[in-house]
Amino acid sequence: MPDKPRDAASLFEDFSDRSKLAVQKAQELAQQLGDKAVATGHLVYGLTLDRAGLAHHVFMDINIDPEMFSGYVAKLPREEANKDGGPWHRHLLQVFERSRQVKKALGGNQVTNEHLLIALMSIRDGSCFETLKEFAVEPDDIRIECLEGLGYEDEECPKF
Repeated sequence: MPDKPRDAASLFEDFSDRSKLAVQKAQELAQQLGDKAVATGHLVYGLTLDRAGLAHHVFMDINIDPEMFSGYVAKLPREEANKDGGPWHRHLLQVFERSRQVKKALGGNQVTNEHLLIALMSIRDGSCFETLKEFAVEPDDIRIECLEGLGYEDEECPKF
């Protein structure tokens, strides 16, 4: 059963500094594109900007750089804002909650960029998924590669 909704102050309290920075970069892209809510396509861009993170290396290995994500997300139809007017698209809120489940399953203390990437690959709708389809990338392959990079087997991670 999912946790009760979190207020803005507690939404990122268990996120690592690098994860908070990735979310900040996602927010900046959303603002630059004039989007009313930060969505999954913005987050994948923010994650790939972190040159020390697995997301950057996994996507660079298949010749996809952060600017390719931001460029394609800019071309997509704008995702509708949340009905409550909040800054986070509903799919992104799912990613945040699922990343906590990944953190718990893998025994982490903080949500890392890798937890976010694994959770992001479970969302089969929205701007990140549409971008991956355009680039002919299978989300499960990215999830498995990320898990292997962390030293885990696919079976150790929750399935959503």
